Amino acid sequence: MTAHRLALRRARVTRVKLPLDMVYVSSMYIMNDTHRTIVELVADDGSVGYGETLGTAEAFRLAAGLAQSLVGADLLNRNALRQRFARTIFDNRNGRNGWSAYAGIELAAWDAMGKALGASLSDLLGGARRSEVEVICPVPAAIVDAPMPRSELVAHFRDLHNVDRVVSYAQGMRARHGFRCFKYKSAGVEDDWDVAVMTALRETLGPETALRFDPNAAYTPRRSIALTRRMERLKLEFYEDPCEDIDGLAQVRAKVATPIATNMCVTQLDHLAAAVRARPIDVLLADIYMWGGIVNYRAMAAAAAFFGIEPAVHSLFETGIGTALNLHLAAALPAIRRANDSGHHVLAADVIARDALAIRDGRMRVPTGAGLGVAIDAAAIDALAVERVEI
Repeated sequence: MTAHRLALRRARVTRVKLPLDMVYVSSMYIMNDTHRTIVELVADDGSVGYGETLGTAEAFRLAAGLAQSLVGADLLNRNALRQRFARTIFDNRNGRNGWSAYAGIELAAWDAMGKALGASLSDLLGGARRSEVEVICPVPAAIVDAPMPRSELVAHFRDLHNVDRVVSYAQGMRARHGFRCFKYKSAGVEDDWDVAVMTALRETLGPETALRFDPNAAYTPRRSIALTRRMERLKLEFYEDPCEDIDGLAQVRAKVATPIATNMCVTQLDHLAAAVRARPIDVLLADIYMWGGIVNYRAMAAAAAFFGIEPAVHSLFETGIGTALNLHLAAALPAIRRANDSGHHVLAADVIARDALAIRDGRMRVPTGAGLGVAIDAAAIDALAVERVEI
């Protein structure tokens, strides 16, 4: 069919709680569950588009309000959708939550458009250049049996025998899914622990395995330089956000040979100019929610690549909706060449059919159906829901 207009008729926004099959420990979190916001848009022709975004209470509230304001809008006209959200970056008064809320709505609009036109999301983005995408395995800072106060981790990190538990986890994930790339999520507490873990991972997984180190900006620039210099011999893929802000990362990059990546200090289009001038990073590990959706993400990827900064896909614990989106991005955008971040395999429950995005030999297949190409499990959304708005 040829669609000239696809008006939004009604919407449903649901905040869900997803259990993890592990305790995730990093410098930001100690948790065994996560929240996401699921967006469902129904068009006047019956097409239904699904999106997702952050699961914070604020992002959920903003997504619901935005969906309400867009009833009657043409889902095919992405520029008009963006204009109704914010004409400029200045007009977004809700920071990262605002961009993330819009990204969830915009993704659902793209999904609905793909279904109306009978085209996959990667087709809409110019066509898939590969059928499979390599994905990484996040490795927690410590393997513990249950969430605990951060203060209790100090003794755990001082006992270097506990390093073996982290390495065993990585070995198990490689045996199960065939991962060839791992990202260690430092808690930013003990330098000796971090070096011991990264050394053990390199020795156990071998020189051919790609290793990433990410303390979520937990260290100062001076401490980051000292720590990363101790790890230069390990030949990591990159150091991700060893410290905060553009200036700090530029200081580290000037002192080490290993590439520097960020997903924390360059997060929207007006940050790119400063990044080009200061050269704090080699890799822009971009999260589509912080960047405000697919249109902004494509602009970022093109601009970053033009100025010699390599774009890549950041994610953590998205549902199958967001995971499918990231696969389409990596397949369709030529500037994206590195393995995708992904924590999808850590979810103990999901809102799509189980094993629809299985990992084999460290790779996921790019869905080929219309829109996102994944089948939604409505009963699972209902079972996982903690709050909902019907529009």
